[in-house]
Amino acid sequence: PRSCLRGSSAKLRELTADCNRSCTGIFVPNLRVDMRVALFFAAAAPVAAVQGNPIAKVLDLLAGMRSKIVSEGEAEQKSYEEFAHWCRQESKALGREVEDATEDVKQLQAAISKANANIESLTSAIGDLAASQQQAQQDLKQATEVRSKEHADYSKVAAELSEAIASLSNALAVLERELPKGSFAQVLKQSEAVQEVVQGLSAVVTATSVDSNDAGKLQAFLQSSEQEGTDSRNSNSILEVLGDMLNKAEQQKSDADKAEMQSKHDFMMLKSSLEAQIATQAKEQDEHKKEKAVNEQKLAAATGDLADAQKELAEDTKSLNDAHADCEERAHEWDVSMQSRAHEIEALDTATKILQEKTGGAQKQAGYSFIQVAASKSSAFADVVASLMQTGKEAQDRKLAMLAMRVRSVASSSADPFAKIKGLIEDMISKLEKEAAEEASAKAFCDSETAKANAKKDDHESTISTLSSKIDYAKARITKLKEQVATLTSELKSIAEQQAEATGIRNEESAEFAVVEKDYEDGLEGVQLALKVLREYYAQSFAQVEQPATSSHSSKGGAASSIIGILEVAESDFGKLLAEARDTEASAVAAYEQMSEDNKIATATKKVEVKHKNEEITDLRHTVSEHSNDRDSEQEELDSVVEYLSKLGDQCVAKPEPYEERKRRREQEMDGLKNALDILEGQAIGFLAIKSHSRRM
Repeated sequence: PRSCLRGSSAKLRELTADCNRSCTGIFVPNLRVDMRVALFFAAAAPVAAVQGNPIAKVLDLLAGMRSKIVSEGEAEQKSYEEFAHWCRQESKALGREVEDATEDVKQLQAAISKANANIESLTSAIGDLAASQQQAQQDLKQATEVRSKEHADYSKVAAELSEAIASLSNALAVLERELPKGSFAQVLKQSEAVQEVVQGLSAVVTATSVDSNDAGKLQAFLQSSEQEGTDSRNSNSILEVLGDMLNKAEQQKSDADKAEMQSKHDFMMLKSSLEAQIATQAKEQDEHKKEKAVNEQKLAAATGDLADAQKELAEDTKSLNDAHADCEERAHEWDVSMQSRAHEIEALDTATKILQEKTGGAQKQAGYSFIQVAASKSSAFADVVASLMQTGKEAQDRKLAMLAMRVRSVASSSADPFAKIKGLIEDMISKLEKEAAEEASAKAFCDSETAKANAKKDDHESTISTLSSKIDYAKARITKLKEQVATLTSELKSIAEQQAEATGIRNEESAEFAVVEKDYEDGLEGVQLALKVLREYYAQSFAQVEQPATSSHSSKGGAASSIIGILEVAESDFGKLLAEARDTEASAVAAYEQMSEDNKIATATKKVEVKHKNEEITDLRHTVSEHSNDRDSEQEELDSVVEYLSKLGDQCVAKPEPYEERKRRREQEMDGLKNALDILEGQAIGFLAIKSHSRRM
C-alpha cells in the first residue's frame, strides 16, 4: 500500500541519517546516489517478501543509476579540469610575484651593504682629515709664534741699527764740517754740535749690533779726544772709523731688511699653504659629512624597504604554498572521488550481470502482469501532479508547473507511464542539483577571486603611491641640484674673471715695480759712487800738509762736507724708498698669491661640488626612470586587476536574486520533486500484481 511505502521511505531516511552520523570521517563521494540505492532495496524488500522480486524493474533502476553516476562523473571531471587550470594560472602568477619579491630583497640587501661600506669609508676619511687639519693648525700656530719672535728680534736690531746709522751719519757730517777748524779737542770745547755728536757716539758704542772691534776703536777715540794735543791725523782716523762703521751698519741694516723680507715671505707662503690645506680639508670634511648623511638616508630608506619587501616575500611565499596545498588537497579528493565512482559503477555492473545471468530461468517460470485497478491511470497519478503543482506554486517556478502538465499528459497517453514520469522527475532533480552545485562553486569562486583581486588592487595602489612619492622627491631634488649647479657655475665664472683681472693688475704692478726698483737702485748706486769719490778725495785732502802760499788753489773741504751730507741724506732716502718699494711689492705678491691660492681652493672645491651634484643628478634621473618604469608596470597590472574586478562584478554581483534565496527556493523544488518521486513509486506497487503460477509437468 502507498502508506506502507511512504513509511518505509521515511524509515530509510532516518536510518541513513544514523549511518551518516556514525560514519563521520569516512569519505562518501556520492551520498545521494547511495541513498537512492538503499531506497530502492528498502522499497523493493516488502514486495519481494509478499509477491516475489520484480527483476526487470531492478535492472531498469540499476541502469538508470549507472547512467546518473556516469553523467555526474563527467560533470565533476569538467569542474575539476577548470579548477586545475585555475591552479596552474594561480601558481604561475604567485611564482612570478615570489621571484620579483626575492629579486627586490637581493637588490635592497646589496644597497644596504654598499651604504654601510660607504658610511664606514667616509667615517674613516673624516677622522683622517680631522687629524690632519688639527696638525696643520698646530704647525701654523708654531710658525706664527716663531715668526713673531723673529719679527721682534728684527725690530730691535733694526731700531738699533737705524739709530746707529743716524748717529754715525750725523757725526760724520758734523765732524767733517767742524774738524777743519781745529783739532778735535779744540772743536769739542767750542762746538755744541760736536759735543752732541760725542754723546750720540757714546750710545753707538753700547749698541749690541755694532761690531766689538769698531766699538773699541770708537771708545778709544772718544777717550783720547778728551786730552789736549790731538792732531789732525787722529781726526782723519776717527773719520775713517766712523765711515767704516757707517758702511757696516748700513750693510747690516740692508741684510737685516732682506732677511726680514725673506722670512716674512717664507712665513706668508707657509701660512697660505697651511690655511689652504686647512680650508681644503674642512671643505672635504663637509663634503664627506654630506655624502655620509646621504648614504645614511639611503640606508634608512633601504632598510625600511627591505622590511616591506621581506614581508611581501613571506606573504607571497605563504600564498603560493597555500595554493599548492589547496590544489593538492582538491586533486587528492578528486582522485578519491573518481576511484569511489569507478568502484560504484563496477558494483552496479556486477549486480546487473549477476541478475541477467542468474535469474533468466526463474523469470521464465514466473509471470508478471499489471492489473487494472478501479481508478483510471489519470486519477492514479493525480497525487504526483498535485504535488508538483503545489511545489511550483510555493517556489514560484513555472518549470514545475510545466513538468506537472507533462506528467499528466504522459500518464494519460503512455503505455508505460511510470518509467517515463520517473525519468522526467529524476532529470529535473539532476538539473536542479547541478545548478545548485554550479552556483555554490561559482559563489565560492567569486568570493575568493574578489578578495584576492581587491588585495592585489590595494597592493598595486600602495606601490604606485610610494613610487610616485619617490619620483616626485627625486624630481624636486634634481631641480634643486640644477639650481645649485647653475649657481656654482656662475661663481666659478666670477672667480675666473676676478683671477684674470687680479693677474692683469699684478702684472702691471710688477712691471711698474721693476722700473721703480731699477730707478731706486740706480739712484742709490749713483749716490754711493759719488760719496765714495768725494770721501776718498777729501780724505786725501785732509791728510795732506798745508799747501804752500804760492798755490792759488785749495780744496773746498767745508763745501764738500755739506755736499757729502746732502748725498748721505739722499742715500738714506733712496735706501728707505727702495726698502719700502720692496716691502710693498712683497706684500702685493703675498696678497696676490694668497688670493690666487684661495681662488684655486674655491675653484677646486666648487668643481668637486659640481661633479658630485651632476653625478647625483645622473643617479636621480636613473632612479626616476626605473621608478617610472616600475610605476608603469604597476599601473598596467592595476588596470588588469580593475578590469578583472569589473568582469567579476558583472559575473558575480549583478544578480537580480540573492544566492541564499535561490538556494532556498531550489531546495524547496528538489524536496517537492523527491516527494513526487516517492508518490510515483508508491503508485507503482498498487498497479503491480503477480500472475498466477502454474507449474508445467
